[in-house]
Parts: sequence; C-alpha cells; structure tokens
Amino acid sequence: MKRYIIIPIIIIMLLSCSFIKERIAIKECKFTLTDVKPYDFSFSDLKIDFNIKGQNPNKVDAKLDKLSYNFLINNKELFSGTTGKGITILSGKSTDFTTTISLDYNQVGDALVSAIKLGNVTYTVKATAYISTVIGEISYPVEISFK
Repeated sequence: MKRYIIIPIIIIMLLSCSFIKERIAIKECKFTLTDVKPYDFSFSDLKIDFNIKGQNPNKVDAKLDKLSYNFLINNKELFSGTTGKGITILSGKSTDFTTTISLDYNQVGDALVSAIKLGNVTYTVKATAYISTVIGEISYPVEISFK
C-alpha cells in the first residue's frame, strides 16, 4: 500500500522540478527587438506590432509566462506593453513572438520636444519577466536589446 502512495509523490516531485527548471531557465535567455510594424492609424493614436526574438542558450526549454516592458526616450516613457500569453523557447533555439501596443500621439510629441531640447536621443527598454509558480508569480528584470 505504501508503494502506491510513494510512486505518485515521486512523479509529482519530478514533474514540479521540470516545471521550475523551465521557468528559471528564462533568466539566461536573451531578448532582441527585431522589427516594428505600425498600422491602424487614427487621429489620436496608432497600433504598433513589435517582434521580439527570445534566444535560449540553456539545455532545458524555457517558459516565459508574461513579459511587461516600458519603452523610454530620454528617460520619458513613450509606451508600455505586456505579452499576455505563455511563450516556450526550446533549448538551444530561438523563438519570435509579437506584442502589440497602442501609441498615443501626445506621448510622441512630449518625447520629441524632450529630444529637441536635449539635442540627442537615447532609447531604453526596461522589461520585467514573470514566471508563475505554485507559490505565486515571481518577477525579475530582463534586458531587451535592439537589433
């Protein structure tokens, strides 16, 4: 009888280790902004698709549950967004995914005025990766570089 109880416990422990390894592996992944596609122009805003490539150097698959990011020009936030779906990046491979934002023209104007006043433009992307666990969501900062 004890065997019937111990075997399911061992299986659950092995599965949870795999679950945790996939989520921790995302810390070693590199993210690159590869393409920007504006569309759906209106008088107040436009929608933009951002293509991001995630590269996984790990020996295990990496699972990203959510990625939130802020795009700044001269330290002024231009827009922010979130990927709302889980993304799996296979071990030793890369995966492309798309996230869509809505860009308000007023924010663009503020960023342009700031750039003109300062005489230069710096771009920064601040991102946070989220992984879901049985004890809750864990977040940590990630870097998104430009292609």
